[in-house]
Amino acid sequence: MLRSRFTYEAPESLGQAANDLMTRDNITLLAGGTDLIPLIKYGVKKPSCLLDLKRISSLKSVAFRENGLFIGSMVTLSEIVRHPLIHQYLPALAESARRVASPQIRNLATLGGNLLQERRCLYFNQSEYWRKNISPCLKLGGEVCHQAPKSKTCRALYYSDTAPVLLAFDAQAEFEERGGLKVIPLREMVHRHVNNEMERGLLTGIRIPIPLQGTWGAFMKSSLRAAIDFAAVNVAIRFSPASGQTEQVPVLKICVGAIAPEPVMLDETAEHLASNFSNLPSLKEEIKEQALKESSTKSALIRETGISLKSKRNAFHIIPNALDQLFKKLCASPVENG
Repeated sequence: MLRSRFTYEAPESLGQAANDLMTRDNITLLAGGTDLIPLIKYGVKKPSCLLDLKRISSLKSVAFRENGLFIGSMVTLSEIVRHPLIHQYLPALAESARRVASPQIRNLATLGGNLLQERRCLYFNQSEYWRKNISPCLKLGGEVCHQAPKSKTCRALYYSDTAPVLLAFDAQAEFEERGGLKVIPLREMVHRHVNNEMERGLLTGIRIPIPLQGTWGAFMKSSLRAAIDFAAVNVAIRFSPASGQTEQVPVLKICVGAIAPEPVMLDETAEHLASNFSNLPSLKEEIKEQALKESSTKSALIRETGISLKSKRNAFHIIPNALDQLFKKLCASPVENG
């Protein structure tokens, strides 16, 4: 039962929704609601108005644009799983959406909601009654992170399954803000979101550059119960061959999620591998060890509900498993280094 008192509105135009969001106080956007509604039930979110975006058709499109593939923020995860354009140009994104929760949730959950979901923590995702026994944490306006009392920042983890793929493929976020449309790198949007630095604006969709011919991508996820659980660890890999025009050397990106307050890019591992394609057969084990070490160094694990830290660390095995898929692809189709 929702105990909060709020008004409900469902504007039919993007302009009206954006204006309401930017001019009214304590207003919260409602997309699929799979993340928001439980937080309202817990008493974590207490909006005075819910602004439902379901009637705005422009937010539900998947289409080619001059600058690449556009996916509206209100496109559901189920639609992403099935859409032929996404399967053709970015199958790794379809796979990441397929691995989110259950079919019932994917039918409601949206791409925008998955990217802008609240980070999760053992102390944050509790009922208001439970949280009365402890002081408010940083995420709730307090002065302490109960996971790491000496930390000056919130350590809650970011669990989006679609974000690692989109980050690996250089996606951009499109916003309707004061003064019109604004486009920023998705990496910047995620960083602002997790640090509560987002300006008032309505996410209209995600732009993804059309991958070069020969581009390969993969997504893998480890969770205790694949059908319903958040990731213990997820990883996305993208490889694009050197074009000889815009790219003189192959592009390789490795993004790991669910191990820190925002997704972790394994830049050192990717750079080392991209610089040594000719020696790949002899470097496979070294690359996998480096990826595990870099992931461990950049991770910021915390205690979670339903999974131990040991199990979380054991789930890092999917990172070398994903690299094995890449090695198999590269060995089947040898790559020239520029």
